[in-house]
Amino acid sequence: MTPATNAAASQTADVRPQRSLPAAAWLAWYSLREMSRRRRLVALSLICLLPVLMVLAIRIWFSQAGVTAQMMLASLSHDVFMPFLIPVVALFVGVPAIGEQVDDGTIVFTWTRPVRRRAIYLGRLAAAQAVSALVLSFSLALCFVVMVSQGSGVLTWEFLRLYLQTMAIIVLGACTYAALFAAMGTYFKKPIPPALMFAVGWENLVTNIPARVQELSLRFHLQNLITEPTEAPKNLPGLLGALLSTAFHREPVPKAQSVAVLVGVALASAALGIWMFRRKEIAK
Repeated sequence: MTPATNAAASQTADVRPQRSLPAAAWLAWYSLREMSRRRRLVALSLICLLPVLMVLAIRIWFSQAGVTAQMMLASLSHDVFMPFLIPVVALFVGVPAIGEQVDDGTIVFTWTRPVRRRAIYLGRLAAAQAVSALVLSFSLALCFVVMVSQGSGVLTWEFLRLYLQTMAIIVLGACTYAALFAAMGTYFKKPIPPALMFAVGWENLVTNIPARVQELSLRFHLQNLITEPTEAPKNLPGLLGALLSTAFHREPVPKAQSVAVLVGVALASAALGIWMFRRKEIAK
């Protein structure tokens, strides 16, 4: 074999696409550093301080109200993290993970590399999921620090189990929402309006409908994994709510089913996003 033939064979070998998993891991690490420097991450971090401030306010001004750390954690998880913080953070991190680079044309710099498109998508998606989960987990960790500042008596096994359970659910929810919003960012030219319609409109509407319609929302399955804090109805609205709950009584959904739905949505969204991304064209 002549030197020219060897050089041509070497060039052919060099342009072969890299293996998907190593390429996706490298792109995820690169994208994670790039996303962590975005200005929107500062705004999201400030928003995630909301539950920390709530816990701090209860700790300072309502320390004698009989609100235990376990009650606070359950309420924050069920009423703040699951319905609000998780979708908001995942939306503003997941939507631009792919769509932003496609819109401004910078994705072509990655497309010219010997990397398959599915590796590019998976790397960007993994980075968005990691950023979302880290921001939300840090917020929960700060809440934990404020709660345990009450004293060592707070650190019961039930409280620690609830904290670890909440952390795992937050990570699962962030990954699911980020995968869904990343697919929206890949398909829509202006993905923010439909993403907001889903997070604010559909999720709010469906979750508040009685019976099995609730299972069509991701929020329902996230909240189903956390034990809802119970309170005795002490006023008329609370009594009416209790009567409505009795009227529309339904069998509880198994937690394993909710986990399966969330994982299934995340995987299906990732597969759909890869399929759309492979057929994506950059307008010149």
